[in-house]
Amino acid sequence: MTARPVRAPWHWKAWWWLQYAVVRGAAFLVETIPPTFAQQAARAIGRLYFRLDGPRRRTAIENLRVAFGDRYDDEGRRRLALASFEHAFVLLVEILLRRRLVPTLREFRARTRIFGDEEAARDEVRAGRGGFLLTAHFGSWETAGTYLAYERVPFTGIARPVPNPYVQRFLMKTRREAYSVFEKTGAVDQSLKVIRKGGWVAVLGDQNAGRHGVFIPFFGVPASTYPFVATLAAMYDLTVYFGAAIRRGPDFRYDFHLRKYEPPAGLDHDGRRLHLLETYHAWIEEMVALAPEQYLWMHRRWKTRPIGEAPGPHLPQYDHRGKPPRRPAPVRRRIGKVS
Repeated sequence: MTARPVRAPWHWKAWWWLQYAVVRGAAFLVETIPPTFAQQAARAIGRLYFRLDGPRRRTAIENLRVAFGDRYDDEGRRRLALASFEHAFVLLVEILLRRRLVPTLREFRARTRIFGDEEAARDEVRAGRGGFLLTAHFGSWETAGTYLAYERVPFTGIARPVPNPYVQRFLMKTRREAYSVFEKTGAVDQSLKVIRKGGWVAVLGDQNAGRHGVFIPFFGVPASTYPFVATLAAMYDLTVYFGAAIRRGPDFRYDFHLRKYEPPAGLDHDGRRLHLLETYHAWIEEMVALAPEQYLWMHRRWKTRPIGEAPGPHLPQYDHRGKPPRRPAPVRRRIGKVS
């Protein structure tokens, strides 16, 4: 399939090509050195980025304050934020070196422990039933996709495009070497098509959804959430699992956690949708408690606020990077509670 030409002003293209050259050069370097050295280099780059990118550093520290309150002091939050930046760059190493890190299914299984509803999930796959796998910006989510591909699970990921079209093509090509993936545009129709054929669609469901989201408590603070998976699951009675892969130690070993969502009886469409989203966020909180440094704290999860919300010290105070604050969400959006 021939890539469409990029249409943009020349100075944008020049900047994108420079970024692309840096990414490809870094990828080449990572692929030519031992994985342990690559991980050490990634952590060093993460520490440098932590020092250079003040807005994201402050966002991560502020998110940790909102999530954990007084559990950590200022120095503790800073250490966790720094470790989260290191983790983010190790994720890139895992994407580039996935075949070198775990070249066979046998070796992958030797490095992996699975907790939760593994047998139920295997029964679903053997029976040819599809559904959604809800994961989060936590742990090694790209590695989880590689593992599913090794296990011959008919698996498709939804990828959010990055602003640089050249880097985006490179990332999509790299991902597609391990598993099927499509972009967010047209995700509803494509997801239903995959599931009806017995496939599974993985979705990162913990991004700020702006004014179009549903507000769900996350660490006790309402967070605007995309209802995409919950709406389709409630509408078509689709199976949903929650899944995460936590990296253990420096030698790329993993703990996979898998939980099947079981909706309570008697809920209507809206009730089931809200219950799924709240159960999912409560599950993320459980996972984050196991390895808080492996959550991507640098993204502004609580950026959009509901209209009429009373101010308070528990709410986030983000840098707006020269832009006006996001307007409050319309009052019609609800904040659900788990029954």
